[in-house]
Amino acid sequence: MMKRFAIILISICLIGVISANSQTTNSESDRNLGGLRVGYHNANILLDGSKSSSGLEGFYVGYFRNTNIIPRLDYGYGLEYFQNGYSYSDGAERICHTLSIPLDLKFIVGPAFALGGFATNFVVSEKIKTDDENISPQDSDKTNWFDLAFFLGGGVKFSFVTIEARYHWGLLEARTEYYNRYFQIGAGFSF
Repeated sequence: MMKRFAIILISICLIGVISANSQTTNSESDRNLGGLRVGYHNANILLDGSKSSSGLEGFYVGYFRNTNIIPRLDYGYGLEYFQNGYSYSDGAERICHTLSIPLDLKFIVGPAFALGGFATNFVVSEKIKTDDENISPQDSDKTNWFDLAFFLGGGVKFSFVTIEARYHWGLLEARTEYYNRYFQIGAGFSF
């Protein structure tokens, strides 16, 4: 039920942001664009910088908006959905359905760019998935509902398609003494 709710909420937010973006004028710079991001997402949880579990593979999807500040420097923001979490040694998975608001600065050289920024992440639901059932963790066993992640990345833009990769470091404890880490690689489509 929460998964459907999260998907519906994300869809409504994306439609609203896209509708608002369609009101912009054609006189704006080519770099003042919004669009959709989608790609591969690999999440993990670390204790003292060391992996404590197997990664959880999934996808991310979201909306972005870039605004040119000065030549070669853009400011970006957006709204994303992904599944953070990890896999247990017995094959079970802890899945945290997450909404994220990334904010970044992008340094541009030709078609290539480097970026860095922060993402505020909100866990909207959590479950432990085993072979035959989905279990909702007890309140004392839940992952923290909020995380702030620092990220660095880079990419290249060709026409309306951007290929990029980002690595995120969770700065707040996801669970006692454990921190989220996740990698994203994918494509953005500007419009």
